[in-house]
Amino acid sequence: MNCKEALNDYMMNLTVIENKSERTVEAYKRDLDGYLDYMESLNIINMEDITLLKVDSFFQQYCQSHKMTSANRVLASIRSFHKYTTLNHPNINNPVLYYQSFHKEKHLPSYLEFEEILKLLSSFDSSDKGIFQKTLLETLYSCGLRVSECCQLKLNDVHLNERILKINGKGGKERIIPIASNCVEQMKQYISLVRNQWDTKNSPYFFINSLSHPVNRQYVHQLIKKKIKELDLNPDISAHSLRHSFATHLLNGNADLRVVQELLGHSDIQTTQIYTHVQNKRLNDVYDTYFTDLLEEEIK
Repeated sequence: MNCKEALNDYMMNLTVIENKSERTVEAYKRDLDGYLDYMESLNIINMEDITLLKVDSFFQQYCQSHKMTSANRVLASIRSFHKYTTLNHPNINNPVLYYQSFHKEKHLPSYLEFEEILKLLSSFDSSDKGIFQKTLLETLYSCGLRVSECCQLKLNDVHLNERILKINGKGGKERIIPIASNCVEQMKQYISLVRNQWDTKNSPYFFINSLSHPVNRQYVHQLIKKKIKELDLNPDISAHSLRHSFATHLLNGNADLRVVQELLGHSDIQTTQIYTHVQNKRLNDVYDTYFTDLLEEEIK
């Protein structure tokens, strides 16, 4: 079976049968296009000719310029593709059936201390742009949203009287997020003073710019980088770090891990448990600092 035909068949299955989102389908196609382009460079054009050694050769090259997390994502796409093809064409072997996942690098997420969050949010002026930007970042932090979730937030998903947001998260999974009182007030200010003026096209989106266009992820990432540099904060901080900060601060306030899992929209609690590692590292740092200072006092 021709590789390109097999890919088209698989894409049709993702779109029509599995009803995957457009973004998910595009991600699979991007991964698999690179994979099959590599196979074509080896003069392999049929699925039957793809072997375990050829797959391994692909990943040896891929891992030279990509992180393990990216390699595992691509491997997941390739596994799904071959599984589907073998299921529908039993005469074609699955070369990745026993292919092992890559060992992930363990990096603790970067986050802001609570005082740094206050410094960040107090750095905006009272102009329309300043109110808009502050509301955007305060919502990201106070509600623990992914950047994409914040950009896709609809006006009718925001219920300020009830102090809740309705979020459509990964995989179309909905969750309800409570809004902190200070964030509610900031949102009300944004709506009354800024959004009502900027909304010339009856946009359904909550966060819109002065041209009435919905805010995009690139804008949010650039805004965070600009503010982090301006305030001389940790340069490793990213837009997603506000979500990490939300989770870390909740756990520092003795919130239940299961509650944090629900608020973040994690399907697996193991994903949420990374924040307990952040807490443990912080505890160890405090412990080491305290006893180092104590030892220095004894030496004196």
